[in-house]
Amino acid sequence: MKPSHTTTAAGPDLISTMQTNPAQSPLLRHTCAAVAGLLLVGQLAAQIVPAAKPATAPGTGPALSDETVMLSPFQVASDADKGYQALNTLSGTRLNSKLEDLGASITVVTKQQMLDTAVLDINDVFRYEASTEGTDNFTTFNRNRSGGVNDQVQSNPQQSNRIRGISTAGQSAGGANTAFGNFRTNNSIPFDLYNVAAIEISRGPNSNLFGLGAASGTVNVVPTQANPERVTANATLRFDDWGGHRESLNFNQPIIRGKLALRVAAVQESKGFTRQPTSERIHREFGTILARPFKNTQIRLTAESYKNDYRRPNSITPRDTTTEWKAQGSPTWDPTTQIATFANGTKTAAITNDALLPFGLIGGYNGIYSRPGVYIDNTSIQNFSVQRTNNAVSTGNPTNPFTGGNSTLRYLQSGTTIQRNRDILGPTGLPLYLIPGTSNKSIYDWSSINIVSPNNGADKAETYSAEIEQVVFNNRSHLIAVKAGAFSQKFESNVYGAIDNLETVIYVDVNEKSLDGSPNPYFKRPYIQATSPSSVRRPQTIDIQSADIAYQYTPNNLPRWLSWIGLQRFGSHAEVDRSDNTGYQSAQRVTSDHPWIDPTNRIGTQGIAQRYFLGDNVGQNVDRGPSFLKNLDGTYPLTWFDNRNGVWVKEPVTVSTQLNNGQGARQRTETRTVNATAQSFFFNDRLVTTVGFRRDRQRSRTGAGAFVNRSTGLTDLSNTTIFGPAQGFVSPSGTVINLPGWAEQDGDTKTYGAVLKTTKWLNLHFNKSDSFAPQVVRQSVGLGNVPNPRGFATEWGGSVSALEGKLNVRINRFQTKELNSRGSEVGTLGNRYLDMEGRPDGSNNIQQPSFRFFTTNIARGRLIAQGIANPTEAQIFPLVASLMAPYSSDKSKNEEWLTRLMFSGPSQPQTVGTTDVSSKGFEFEATYNPTRNWRLKFTGSQTTAQDDRVSPEIYNWWQARLPVWTTVRSDIVPGDGKGPTWWTSLPPNTTQTPETRWIGEQFGPYWAAATNAGRPRSQLREYRATGLTNYDFTEGRLKNFNVGGAFRWESKASIGFGAAPAEKTGPYAGTTLFLDNNKPYWDKPRAYFDLSAGYKFRLWGDKIRAKAQLNIRDVLENGRLQAVGVNPDGNPFAYRIINPRQFIFSTTFDL
Repeated sequence: MKPSHTTTAAGPDLISTMQTNPAQSPLLRHTCAAVAGLLLVGQLAAQIVPAAKPATAPGTGPALSDETVMLSPFQVASDADKGYQALNTLSGTRLNSKLEDLGASITVVTKQQMLDTAVLDINDVFRYEASTEGTDNFTTFNRNRSGGVNDQVQSNPQQSNRIRGISTAGQSAGGANTAFGNFRTNNSIPFDLYNVAAIEISRGPNSNLFGLGAASGTVNVVPTQANPERVTANATLRFDDWGGHRESLNFNQPIIRGKLALRVAAVQESKGFTRQPTSERIHREFGTILARPFKNTQIRLTAESYKNDYRRPNSITPRDTTTEWKAQGSPTWDPTTQIATFANGTKTAAITNDALLPFGLIGGYNGIYSRPGVYIDNTSIQNFSVQRTNNAVSTGNPTNPFTGGNSTLRYLQSGTTIQRNRDILGPTGLPLYLIPGTSNKSIYDWSSINIVSPNNGADKAETYSAEIEQVVFNNRSHLIAVKAGAFSQKFESNVYGAIDNLETVIYVDVNEKSLDGSPNPYFKRPYIQATSPSSVRRPQTIDIQSADIAYQYTPNNLPRWLSWIGLQRFGSHAEVDRSDNTGYQSAQRVTSDHPWIDPTNRIGTQGIAQRYFLGDNVGQNVDRGPSFLKNLDGTYPLTWFDNRNGVWVKEPVTVSTQLNNGQGARQRTETRTVNATAQSFFFNDRLVTTVGFRRDRQRSRTGAGAFVNRSTGLTDLSNTTIFGPAQGFVSPSGTVINLPGWAEQDGDTKTYGAVLKTTKWLNLHFNKSDSFAPQVVRQSVGLGNVPNPRGFATEWGGSVSALEGKLNVRINRFQTKELNSRGSEVGTLGNRYLDMEGRPDGSNNIQQPSFRFFTTNIARGRLIAQGIANPTEAQIFPLVASLMAPYSSDKSKNEEWLTRLMFSGPSQPQTVGTTDVSSKGFEFEATYNPTRNWRLKFTGSQTTAQDDRVSPEIYNWWQARLPVWTTVRSDIVPGDGKGPTWWTSLPPNTTQTPETRWIGEQFGPYWAAATNAGRPRSQLREYRATGLTNYDFTEGRLKNFNVGGAFRWESKASIGFGAAPAEKTGPYAGTTLFLDNNKPYWDKPRAYFDLSAGYKFRLWGDKIRAKAQLNIRDVLENGRLQAVGVNPDGNPFAYRIINPRQFIFSTTFDL
């Protein structure tokens, strides 16, 4: 047939306060402005449209011109959509195809459905579709290696989604692939309803559309177009009971009727939140031009501007030390005497070793001692002080207060048993545990307080596209059409992450005195502390040029023996995709002149910690969200201990925001693609086959980063225009640069599909497809590169169309795999391993605690003993390679490995852990339009998804390195190898042996992630079902009213597993390193209900059609906590904050 055009915590109801004074309400002002604009548009339109034209009925356009305009095979007309049922898509083949003719799992979400359910973005849409999860039914978070919880719903809601339980390839939570008009887009940019005609969700890998992409799926936005046949205007006003409001305008104007038209749209939105202080203000503008200069020619131009300034609330409760601190007797600390005092008056002896502190107290957690901190209270800086002093020195300058203290005069924090024992060896170790999140409203009112309010950001983007389509030839048997397109998208995010994933912890200031002995004015007050706040600017660009050819053959007068051959459609696609990504991370540093500041490297000091006080000293509860400052730039008195002269000083220091070393390196990626697709119809369209092949060739390279200019001591970006290959290249700035050249990779992807129409009402389908997702080139821990992710999917099932097409049902069985996904919790452990081996630091210097530093000193000493007074690097290199011996006695491989370790550039090489992920199950979708004014849709899914393999390559490489690390000894006499081992000695300027460091930073965190292999993915709910409906009353007393609603049901969710038996041997003897598959923990099944009602009316002498609509989301929800992650003992470490029901009122005006 030819294609046609179980753990919960309840809380009280939440009450929002809304403005009611008309003179002061911004909503009223926006409403008046929008309505006035619409009326003005109406007056202008009345002057433009010729008076002689007869009036047309609402919803119908004037008759088309005599010259028939042909719809090209590259377009889909949404006019044929019925209610929630769409008929056609471009996502299967890049050509206009009927959904019923495709074996792939594709859903088209119609504009009518989006309007009825009041959706605005991808997370709203994913509430109601099969095998999709967004921020409303899935909480994206990562467990940090050091026990933190990264709340990605707060930091990155646009990418906090997944399809079939799988996230974007190469990322731990990258969300689905996104496209705009079949052009790949940056999925950090959300789509918005104001310029959307439909949303296409393609589940699984789709090599025809995106051979480069994730195995999870792709979301393609079908944008609205200009209409050259009729004038339209629309204004929409929307507000909700959380304080949000939104105003949008959409105006379409034919300029030359039937030939040229312009559509412009704009939206201004301020989102509402229940937790404060928060804000998110969005402004978008969109324009598109459609030109039909000739009968078979069409040109489309689009442009869009996007701006978003946000300060979003936390979606996960902070972790809590207060509860355990109180349970342990509320111990406090006198730093001058080093004596702890309990609430009952009991005192300890002086304690100099943190391991002997009473429970409830900890010292030095999360690097607190490594840098001074500012105390922020009521939006102002109240104190700036070191956290620990340094031991006395008798010569030279005082110790830099930013290098971290080493004396026993120190501040302590309230703490938990998990914080103290997480990295401890033996029976008391808790490597699989995370600090529990708070669920106690008497400590933190999660319904009203934003605990991460200092975090904020601003995103902006500009998007442009141009397409020209031409039907070259068309007769009864042959159609040839061509299309050329260009797409450009520039995106920039500016994020100030004051409180990172380790630092959403509520502490109590337990210090009775300041370090100088004066009373501590903050004693017993709750606070949250940011150890390493930074701001990051990330410019990203996408530049695409494409060309398509479509050929369609319609058989006519074939001989009888060939009459089984039907319509044949062929498409070819060629594309060049260039993208650039750059990052600029900055931090606040002291840059004024001091004896303890190196004027040639002012940014070499540690950053500045920020402590935000949350309330008074009564009850130790959180009274308010943290205050926030734009930055710390300014001059402040720093309180620190001059250990050269033995006195406390308050020294004025100037703080300014400075770019970090190594920033600004530009990553350029170029991808060249060719794609061919064939869709064939046989046996009177009873059999439809689809075959696709795509080849992608990609190359990428990274330029040089910033360096520290010794004349200023600050970061210099002049090297960032330099690209490799460069080995030992001396730049104009005088710095030595080592960079690789282009790294090239390619891959082929294929699609095979078939639909068998067994009867007029029953179709059977089959589809097999794959994807290739080349990532940034990362080196293996040994030689070679980390393989790229690849996705594979097989689907089969059937569909039913009955009741004259009013009822359409589709059932799909799927199996999806993604191999070598980089979305693993162990992704960064390989880089920590490379640091231990000795890759250069950010300044391209050898790291002193590394194995390479240790072996280099051995090699240098032996060469000096041989009479070589000043050994060169070339002389030292082969000896170091033989000592490090990653490939035993293989000299060539040892030296090749060491060359890459030493000469790949600052903080290079980079590696990453990989994971294999699989998902399988069923998907169900049904649309039913019993009458023209009644529409229904039902979706359901059964999904099991798991990590099959978690980075065994890193573990296996460790096993090969341990015999070397643990046996290489330094020399007492050059060459004797009888000194201490590197493994058990204390490297310069460190407090950990390599053994302790490896176990705490790599081995323990590895098992915390690897133990999840073979288990359901986090929060996976095997069964989900949704239903939605809307009914328009067309007669009687309720005429012009409509009512609707939706339900969503989901089965129990996997949120963790219990502990397996403890280890019996090895360094972790007595410690739990694994989880037990037979001890699952579940969140209980959940059900949610939505309601809606609306009324249509007319204004301005029936010229303006208007509609008022009320949507109530989650009608039965009062607000609560829901566990989304548990420790092996069953106690939750992460609680999702479930917001209460939301009332959304919107009014639309159409001309």
